[in-house]
Amino acid sequence: MGRTNRSRKRREEMSKAKKARYDVKELARLKKTLGIMDTDEDMKELSEVATVKTAKELKIEKKSKEEAELEHELQEQREKGENITVVNEKTGKVHIYNSKTLKDQHGSYPPWYKPKKTAKRIRKRDHARTKRFKQTWTVTNVPL
Repeated sequence: MGRTNRSRKRREEMSKAKKARYDVKELARLKKTLGIMDTDEDMKELSEVATVKTAKELKIEKKSKEEAELEHELQEQREKGENITVVNEKTGKVHIYNSKTLKDQHGSYPPWYKPKKTAKRIRKRDHARTKRFKQTWTVTNVPL
């Protein structure tokens, strides 16, 4: 059996009233947390206390941060790795690691190396490359 619109509308009305009630409480709690008291002479604007950003600004900021990170990785990829010598404190053995491949002279990775994390980073980089790729010539651009 289908639901009636009458009960749905009543439920929406009640939820709107409840939301309005909770919004007032939440604002009071936020002001208390930020140290803004609700007195008439000492009321500050929210913009003076906290920086307000829109969702669009946050999205742009996150995108630019990711692009910078990917650009840094691409720059690292272009550079040739340099050899870094590390001595194991427990065994006293010397390992010579390549900074680009992270492998030592025996071909093994350092103990802090996490292959899942590296795979994730590589997937992210490849995805960004495909996003930036713009094909100049396609079948649709061919004049007839």
